[in-house]
Amino acid sequence: MRRVLYRILKIAVGGRPWGEAVLAEFDQTSGSGEALRWTAGGLWVAARERPVAYGVALAAVLLAVTTSFSFSVWYVPSNAMTPTLAVTSHHLVDRIGYRVTGVDHGDIVALPIPDAPAHETLLRVIGLPGDHIECRDGKVLRGGTALDEPYLSFESQVVGTECAPVTVPDGAVYVLGDSRPVAQDSRHWGLISADDVTGRLVV
Repeated sequence: MRRVLYRILKIAVGGRPWGEAVLAEFDQTSGSGEALRWTAGGLWVAARERPVAYGVALAAVLLAVTTSFSFSVWYVPSNAMTPTLAVTSHHLVDRIGYRVTGVDHGDIVALPIPDAPAHETLLRVIGLPGDHIECRDGKVLRGGTALDEPYLSFESQVVGTECAPVTVPDGAVYVLGDSRPVAQDSRHWGLISADDVTGRLVV
């Protein structure tokens, strides 16, 4: 975020002697909060000196701040979603947009771990309200039709998936990990409340 704020500040104050001083002292700020306050101060001065540049920079600041609350970077700590999400990889998670559009089959969503609600996990949505989910011959069936799951790990394809049949009620989702032998998901926890979903992976 500091890099974005610096670029915004440069748009607003760059090219003027006092502006160069403001930019030089930006590097002495520590943390995003202090950098944001310093940028706001520079924009306030720019508003009086260069109103057009100020308007552009202010719009950019609003976008940066909104984005920081709308998205988060997800660090993958386990292999529950391999090979789709590699262990230690980083991914962008939408924290707001999914509430407007809803989630769909195949979406990878963030949710608190039922056994450890202070921590979150990423899992794939397999069933939505009204879906009947069951497993047969190692395959996951939705509404009696076997799912095509090319994202599964090699081990998952060899071992297959076992699950208890269930019909997803209103206000719930059925989620599975892509690495079925190791993932903790709806096979262990049961159905997940849709209200517990906290984000959706941005693919």
